[in-house]
Amino acid sequence: MQSDLSRRQFLQTCAACGLGLAVGAPLAYARREAPTTWPVASLKEAFFWEALADGRTHCMTCPNGCVSEEGGITRCRTRINRGGKLYTMTYGKPCVIYMDPLEKNPLYHVAPGHQALATATAGCNLYCHYCQNWEISQVGPNKTKNMDLSPEALVAEARERGLKWLTFSYTEPVAYYEYAVDAARLARSQGLKVAMVTAGYINPKPLNQLIAVSDAFSITLKGYTSSFYKDICGGTLEDVWRCIKTIAKSGKWMEVVTLIVPGLNDEENGLRSIARSLAQLNPDIPLHFLRFAPAYKLKLIPSTPLRTLEKARDAARREGLHFVYLSNLPGHDGANTYCPACSKLLVERVGFKVLNNRVLRGRCPACAHAIPGLDWN
Repeated sequence: MQSDLSRRQFLQTCAACGLGLAVGAPLAYARREAPTTWPVASLKEAFFWEALADGRTHCMTCPNGCVSEEGGITRCRTRINRGGKLYTMTYGKPCVIYMDPLEKNPLYHVAPGHQALATATAGCNLYCHYCQNWEISQVGPNKTKNMDLSPEALVAEARERGLKWLTFSYTEPVAYYEYAVDAARLARSQGLKVAMVTAGYINPKPLNQLIAVSDAFSITLKGYTSSFYKDICGGTLEDVWRCIKTIAKSGKWMEVVTLIVPGLNDEENGLRSIARSLAQLNPDIPLHFLRFAPAYKLKLIPSTPLRTLEKARDAARREGLHFVYLSNLPGHDGANTYCPACSKLLVERVGFKVLNNRVLRGRCPACAHAIPGLDWN
């Protein structure tokens, strides 16, 4: 027991200090100089902000609540104070545009086997020490190779490829909120559907607007303690739970994702508490437990043991959740969908690939139990 505790404490200390990173120091959020190549005429005013005294601006998009002086940039690195007004620097400037399976987000109950046009810009309002996409999430748009792609051009691209879904992912749509909202609204007006892949670290009013222009959400619930959120991610747990509860009440489709990091957020009781809280909201909310892979500042922490993931899944099911998945385990049956009423195998997956989808018009073909989700067939 003593050795387990010592190992956990060691890993927590290393993670908090960023000791898993080969080179470099922990990120600092000091005032930054503005990119001189982007005049105000090329920027778009942010949606949620207020003017303060002495030309300062207060961003109201997320709980960070960044206050910026002239030329100052918000913590997410995507908004700038110019002339006492707050502008977004990422509007129409994605650095990522791919055709991805919806399962990649992960969204397992949304159009199984179908592709979506996935896009993202630089920036994120959190700084997770294990981020897989840190090269684009932990820098501003002046450090990435960007495309000029207006909301109109983005939607046209999806339609030309014959796609029915847009996803905003890879980094954090809250960081490029204005672009995501305008593109999502336009997409839905033209018959497309929209999924937001987000950490849910967002203020209530912006969240309500995001819900209004979205069809589905994949929410990353990164842990079960406030200290984990503060030390490892730079956010607050209660704000993310507020987001999850708001989406659940809205009736929009939502799946929740937790990456299990050994020694940091892998305690069974904590993971059980996540499942219990979700089951109280709606037992049909899918919960995905993801296997951790060493990355960014946590390169010295090993991958999540299979047994840890399987125990978490079993515990979550005992708490009443009907759909609990294991991801980043290609070939494991934890990626499959089973009927909660008769246990029939409904959707068989390997990695992000759907091998068989037996759901028939939203129901189990064996017992006719309704299987929640969107666009099953």
